[in-house]
Amino acid sequence: MFNKIYIIGPVGSGKTTFAKSLSNKYSINYYELDKVVFDDDNGNIKRTDEEIAQIFNNIIKKNKWIIEDVGRKNFIEGIKKADIVYYLDLNKYQIYKRCLSRWFRQRIGKEIVRGHNRLDGFVKNEVVPVTESVIEDIKKFANSLISMQYTRNDNVLERGNFRIKGDVIEVFPPYMETDEAYRI
Repeated sequence: MFNKIYIIGPVGSGKTTFAKSLSNKYSINYYELDKVVFDDDNGNIKRTDEEIAQIFNNIIKKNKWIIEDVGRKNFIEGIKKADIVYYLDLNKYQIYKRCLSRWFRQRIGKEIVRGHNRLDGFVKNEVVPVTESVIEDIKKFANSLISMQYTRNDNVLERGNFRIKGDVIEVFPPYMETDEAYRI
């Protein structure tokens, strides 16, 4: 059995779920490094580099731990000390679906936003060049929305619907309190 387990993966890959599962199975404490970087008890503000290093070093000094992170370079020492490292590799469409779902949950207050919400910029401001692969991505992303019980309606945008116009997807979550759809 491994006593020091490090889990790496992109946002939305299931790192925390996997860490909790291993923690329950092996009775080893797990640590989300987002909670090391951001102070949950103090408005989710980012800790200083010194605070982060101190907390992280205290974790990796222990005999047993499960750590999950996106693979930040300042935590490389944990990877070196791990008995085993898992990398969760999901396809990008599954990640898109999970990130969008998480973003919606954060918007309605069902999930904590830690630090800067990267999807805000993606959804509202960024421009993505249209290529063959982007068009294919839009089709797969649309299928992901349908699998999440959204209805495609390219004429009328209502709660629970999405529409596609060219390379733009507009999504109107059914549980949003505003009349504002999100443009991707």
